[in-house]
Amino acid sequence: MDIKVGEYVRINDDFRLIALGIGKVIRINQDTIYVKMNFELPFAFKIENIAKHSNNLIDLLEVGDYVNGYKAISIDKDAPENCIELDRNNAYEYQFISSKDIKSILTHQQFEANYYKAKGE
Repeated sequence: MDIKVGEYVRINDDFRLIALGIGKVIRINQDTIYVKMNFELPFAFKIENIAKHSNNLIDLLEVGDYVNGYKAISIDKDAPENCIELDRNNAYEYQFISSKDIKSILTHQQFEANYYKAKGE
């Protein structure tokens, strides 16, 4: 895997094989990669924990991820502006955005691992 400083990466957990998130590579030291995420300090990961890497964020997205707070229901990398279709609040109100409009991403694995589902009692 030929990862470079400045690229974006999607990181997998060694044990649970879920995406820990998406961040930007700030340093590489042999088999360790340092990634800046939403925290002050960078995180260190082994290179084998990198699921995908690219200069373009849209290449790391998967259907089901949350982009700018809305669920991605389709991703068209062949469109002129790399179009992402978002479902706005599950109300059949769809919004199309381009990759340059991405402000935040929450992977669907992060969402599934961290949500609490209240059950009716």
